[in-house]
Amino acid sequence: MKCFKCKKQIDLQNKKIGFKDYCDYCDFDLHICKNCKNYSIGKPNDCYIPNIDIVLDKEKNNFCEYFEPNNQIKEKKSSKKDIEKKLFSNSDDEDDNIDFDSLFK
Repeated sequence: MKCFKCKKQIDLQNKKIGFKDYCDYCDFDLHICKNCKNYSIGKPNDCYIPNIDIVLDKEKNNFCEYFEPNNQIKEKKSSKKDIEKKLFSNSDDEDDNIDFDSLFK
């Protein structure tokens, strides 16, 4: 699996991560939501598993029994310009430029 924090590959000998295991490279907790393959932003409690216990801090170790190591790093940070394009782009008229920052001043 890859560590969410440092993005380094971690060799899992027994294919299981304990509740208190940490990354050998950055000493960050491994049994966290953001290292789980069920983690999905936008789902209830940001998890594919329905009716799961609420975990408030997705970057702290937890005792979730459904944890499965994630082999991919899903999180891609979007820039303001990317978000602006998704929200306000109009395929018919690209000349309408709405400044995203000015909407929230």
